[in-house]
Amino acid sequence: MEKFKLDNFRKEYGMEMPVVRTLPSGECRAIRQGILQKMKVDSLAGFFRKMETEFITVENASAEDEEIEWHKILGQLGIPVPREVYLNFGNFETIDVMLFKDFCKYFSDVWYPSSDDIELFDRIGTWIISIRHYGALCYAKL
Repeated sequence: MEKFKLDNFRKEYGMEMPVVRTLPSGECRAIRQGILQKMKVDSLAGFFRKMETEFITVENASAEDEEIEWHKILGQLGIPVPREVYLNFGNFETIDVMLFKDFCKYFSDVWYPSSDDIELFDRIGTWIISIRHYGALCYAKL
């Protein structure tokens, strides 16, 4: 996660953001490769093209909604609520792991509208949700 977000969080709450861990670069590369294989593409460009054309838009949900209810969104998609979620902040080179309950509680501190495109996924890579900078949510089951 970007340093400025961590700094902003510390200033607002007087504590560190509850990121469980930031994955080392080798683990990020392995996850990226696993996702590319599951998506049947050989590059990030292919992944993002497939995201634009094949991911399904989550109806009646927007990340810009101040009362976004991630439990309901996952339920609507038939995704079991995980204990932890993985967050990609760009090209799967920086991946943070958070407890799902902390992700829900501090979502507005994790995703900044207008500037962030992030992906949310589970540990074993069975699903991925893209949170677009304009608030749209789209997903794929892998």
